[in-house]
Amino acid sequence: MKNLTPYTGLWLLEIIKHIRVLRWLPLALILPLLSLPVLANKPFTVAILMFDEVQIIDFAAPYEVFGQAKFEVFTVSATGKPLTTAMGLSVTPKYSFANMPDADAILVPGGDTSEVMHDEKVIGWLKAQQGKVEHILSVCTGAHILAESGLLDGKSATTFHRALERFEKDYPKISVRPDKRFVDNGQIVTSAGLSSGIDASLHLVSTVLGEDKARTVALHLEYDWDPNGGFVRASMADRMLPQNEYDWPDGILFDRISAFGDEQRWQIKYQVKTSATAQSLMQVYKTAMARHDNWQVKDTGGALQGEWLGVADNEGWLISAAVTTGNAPDTYFFMLDVYQRP
Repeated sequence: MKNLTPYTGLWLLEIIKHIRVLRWLPLALILPLLSLPVLANKPFTVAILMFDEVQIIDFAAPYEVFGQAKFEVFTVSATGKPLTTAMGLSVTPKYSFANMPDADAILVPGGDTSEVMHDEKVIGWLKAQQGKVEHILSVCTGAHILAESGLLDGKSATTFHRALERFEKDYPKISVRPDKRFVDNGQIVTSAGLSSGIDASLHLVSTVLGEDKARTVALHLEYDWDPNGGFVRASMADRMLPQNEYDWPDGILFDRISAFGDEQRWQIKYQVKTSATAQSLMQVYKTAMARHDNWQVKDTGGALQGEWLGVADNEGWLISAAVTTGNAPDTYFFMLDVYQRP
């Protein structure tokens, strides 16, 4: 009866035709049966966790996917009170933990999770929901909230590309997969940063309603969906840039102008404002790079530039850095280039 519509008695007529004994029932008994409402299939329901500083795309993009798939979607927070997302959007969750209805799945978005991941109410709610829902999804640093709850212990997971190293260090019981756009553990699916939540959401639609439905939703959204993975931000060449510790001059300001590339090469350009000299800026970077055993300095003979050859695990890679003077006073441009040598 999956295709029946609400409040129709036609299905009862079909049953009556095939149950001989009912043919002898008085009409007065049959007519009330025909007027009974017949409930349609309950829609698949997704609850989206909300908190202050949540990333907008992390919850809004999956909401769109689920809505287009005709899922029932609602937002929920610990209190149900208005909150402020990243970039200042005001949102009022539909429910609190205390009055939310049952859900088939929950989605845990990311953003600035430094406070929410230590909120005992949220952690307790997640643990309780694991025993109730069929699916749990995380987007971006939402994986850190799941990790704090212990739900990812012994499982594989991914997160935002800039958070992968810290994620692996903080949660040694989790097998971190930087090579995946999303990771499916069965009940729990984690996805990488931002738009990867669309892929995880389409994956859930595919699980619940089939791949054809998920493809239909993706095309309606004009989204080039690859069910087998697709673009993985963590595989880009800037993964080779070391996590340096810098002793920059006090008051220095960096403004990233551009950052782009592919799996073989990545370029980053910053505008820098400081009263320090260009030579001192370059020396700070050189000092930071000297702390790494797997990068060997290559003397270029210039005080405003430097090159480092990768050794050991970094063999075949090269990093170059340069500082140039800008047009305004106390303004410079700092450029990094990391690439795989032919």
